[in-house]
Amino acid sequence: MLLPLTAPATQIVNGLDPITGPHCDLPGAPDSLFRQATDLLGEQNSHSELWSDTGQLQRLYRELDRLRIDGLQPQNYYLKEIGQLEARLNEGDTIAECEAALVSYSFIRSLGELKYGRVNPAELGLFWQHRTAAPEPRELASLAADSLASNDGIRGAYQKARPALDLYRQLRHAHREARRLYPVSWPEVEPGPMLRPGQSSTRIPGLVSRLAAQGYVQDDVNATDPHLYNTDIEQGVRAFQRDHGLRSDGLVGSATTEALNAPPAAWLAKIRANLERLRWLNQELDNEALLVDIAGAWVEYRNDGEVIWSGKAQVGRPERKTPELSSSITHVTLNPTWTIPPTVFYQDTLPAIQQDPDYLGSHRIRVLDREGTELDPEIVDWSRPGGLILRQDAGEGNALGRVAIRFPNPFSVYLHDTPSVRLFDTPNRFYSSGCVRVENAMDLTRALFQRADNKRKSEFDSVLQSGRTRNLSLPAPVPVVMAYWTARGDAEGRIRFREDMYAEDILLIDLLEDAER
Repeated sequence: MLLPLTAPATQIVNGLDPITGPHCDLPGAPDSLFRQATDLLGEQNSHSELWSDTGQLQRLYRELDRLRIDGLQPQNYYLKEIGQLEARLNEGDTIAECEAALVSYSFIRSLGELKYGRVNPAELGLFWQHRTAAPEPRELASLAADSLASNDGIRGAYQKARPALDLYRQLRHAHREARRLYPVSWPEVEPGPMLRPGQSSTRIPGLVSRLAAQGYVQDDVNATDPHLYNTDIEQGVRAFQRDHGLRSDGLVGSATTEALNAPPAAWLAKIRANLERLRWLNQELDNEALLVDIAGAWVEYRNDGEVIWSGKAQVGRPERKTPELSSSITHVTLNPTWTIPPTVFYQDTLPAIQQDPDYLGSHRIRVLDREGTELDPEIVDWSRPGGLILRQDAGEGNALGRVAIRFPNPFSVYLHDTPSVRLFDTPNRFYSSGCVRVENAMDLTRALFQRADNKRKSEFDSVLQSGRTRNLSLPAPVPVVMAYWTARGDAEGRIRFREDMYAEDILLIDLLEDAER
């Protein structure tokens, strides 16, 4: 995962004139990943020898141009300059070593950013990792060198660098289709009061034109009565809403109008941002991993490329976001108690206690001091409480249900069961204070213990039935990744956008634009 490089092209090759002297003025610090990898690539053969064949430059130019489908901008990798060098070689000219070094650097950098991403989410505070593995310069150099010396060639290098994650492949395919099908612009829907099915309005023709531009309705869908919001238009609106992360109710209110009026370029930018997120994600997902899709409020347990368990989740509301992270599940707590976090205590529980003197008893919550000694709630000044720990007993009604799934992280978050099962039937499940509530969490837990021996499985069942609170280690740690992405492609190339509940798309889009060279 890499920080963007921002050195201007004028500092690299001044008009592509040959550069003399022992050092080439390449971008980035000499000890940066791409500079080190470029130097390693040139150790066995000079850069000018590597790129003396005009066919090699043609192949590199073609693969760089294809990076548009990955949401990367070819101009960031000196596409124009490489095209000029190719033309010079075709005319019988030669290129200087430092010009060829720029080509090597372009090759290395584009491979690295395709593999790891253009920005470093961990350093920017967007993603926390329990264990970090920095990219190795020698790995990138070897990938480039091996491809230049093999039958796979340059194209093979990009195929190896490109994330193999199915989520990435599907969104990339959908991006290619969107680039082909999206017009430069489409008609806008005139703002106004909410439009409802069966209603007549002078705004309906504009709505039909907009939906037709993206294939949600036929142009003549309202030929009989141009101003009537008929059932065919309603179906088109509902389909648009489903695809764009909106409540699919057929009502054209302010949110749907805003989405309809967003230009094609804005939707394409969202897709590019999510391709970047999936490049980060690809580095974190091992062969076996539990993936929490925060924006989709969904959990998937993956192994050998297959989803072996999946289910709905409830994640943090916008003011208490579920953090993005990678870690490893080490154990579960069966029949857990719940120690109420300070934020939840002061913002939620304390007001409830102040309004209802029986709240603690009815919710089976004990009051403890900092040493863990239980206190009589009657002696506590609830107008100015301090130094208290509130702990809910295990059992019926416990906020964590029957199991909590644990992994190291600095946010004190985990996955858990919940008694709030009715909320799983709602479309946007952003209800928690940061932890992840899992539907049918016990089924997921049993899946995590599927490779346990019979003794461990018997112990699991015995503890669960006893009602005692106890930690039980997994047979082996299972990687867990909690990630946020707001666009997902399917096998048919269709894109489903999700509502950007955490308002993070614009931040990432801005970061990517700032990373342009």
